[in-house]
Amino acid sequence: MKANKKKILVIEDHDSIRLLLNRFLSKRFDVTCMADGFDALAWLSYGNMPDLIILDMSMPRLSGIDFLNNIRTSGLFREIPVLVVSADEDSKVIQKCYDLGIEGYIPKPFNPINLNEKIDTVLTQTRTQIVNV
Repeated sequence: MKANKKKILVIEDHDSIRLLLNRFLSKRFDVTCMADGFDALAWLSYGNMPDLIILDMSMPRLSGIDFLNNIRTSGLFREIPVLVVSADEDSKVIQKCYDLGIEGYIPKPFNPINLNEKIDTVLTQTRTQIVNV
């Protein structure tokens, strides 16, 4: 029996990047895409639980920082690993993301091979932490 695919939630407001990430990641993962953090929070509130979130910082309605603040203060979602993929190079924004517990910050434009490696590392570390608890 084939193992279930890991679930990844992609939150990205640019259609072309969202489509690219969906096509690239869907080869290995069960991918759900949202155009902003507000829709992503609604999706999570319906009981959906991804293994990983890939998050852009600059989005309409609910920014990446606001989304991170929301999930990190939630009892249900605070342990979901988050990778930020963003063009924002402001060191204060990047530091705030790490302060909110992200697993990595990948600048745009990104190399898909590097993104894949980082995803594998994060998912392996998360699985190891769960096994060792």
